[in-house]
Amino acid sequence: MTPKSIEAIYRDNCKMVYWAAYSVLKRENDAMDIAQSVFLRAIKNIDKLNTMEDGQVKAWLYRVAVNLCYDAGRRLKREIPAEELPEPNTDREYELPEASAISRDQRERVKRAIDALPDIYRETVMLHYYSGLDYKTIAAMQGSTEGTVKSRIFRAKERLYELLKEGEKND
Repeated sequence: MTPKSIEAIYRDNCKMVYWAAYSVLKRENDAMDIAQSVFLRAIKNIDKLNTMEDGQVKAWLYRVAVNLCYDAGRRLKREIPAEELPEPNTDREYELPEASAISRDQRERVKRAIDALPDIYRETVMLHYYSGLDYKTIAAMQGSTEGTVKSRIFRAKERLYELLKEGEKND
């Protein structure tokens, strides 16, 4: 096992830590604060982290992030202002105002649907799609099996489809 630098640990895990915190807190600034606290703890525990495999490091960082969110007592469900939602990646230099308004509306509807998912489904979706983690890593982080992670992703997609379809009927 080669020693890991804190820079390498940060580079390899910063997105995952942020999205883990964001999936719990649903606030960009709070998630960034938690991520910063996680990496401060990582600095303090670098000797311990250097004895771990990469998957174990990810699991440790994830668990610290989630625990810090819970410890902070910020488990309240809160709405995210539309201005905090990330802009979609677009190659066009100019977008018609109507298209921009539709895009914002669609993002807001998807965000509300994701927020309405049960915690474990929302967390699994965020880790897979937003942090880009594979099923095996998510399973290790959540203390479950790959099959369970796949099932959670499938059920979350089904529920998102239902929620978005209901939203269309209500519009």
